Amino acid sequence: MKYAAMVIAWTSGLALMWSHRDAATMIATSLAVDAALAPITAIAAARRGRSGPLWTALGFAFGAWALAFVLIFKPRANAPAHAGGPNSPHAA
Repeated sequence: MKYAAMVIAWTSGLALMWSHRDAATMIATSLAVDAALAPITAIAAARRGRSGPLWTALGFAFGAWALAFVLIFKPRANAPAHAGGPNSPHAA
């Protein structure tokens, strides 16, 4: 159980905080973090021309790692332009 907790904690990114808790707490917290990051990852991915449903699943499976990937790497060439962004003609 402790090994599974550490794997889940590392995939969600929670282990980066060097939190030493019991296995049940690490699993529950990691799953809560993943559940919170999944929709954020999906929204960021969709705005960057990537598949929202796919990135929802990846955001839940890999938490902070998936969100970091979506935010760091460049948008796809066919990404939709959103009004109000820093490069949009409507920006002040």
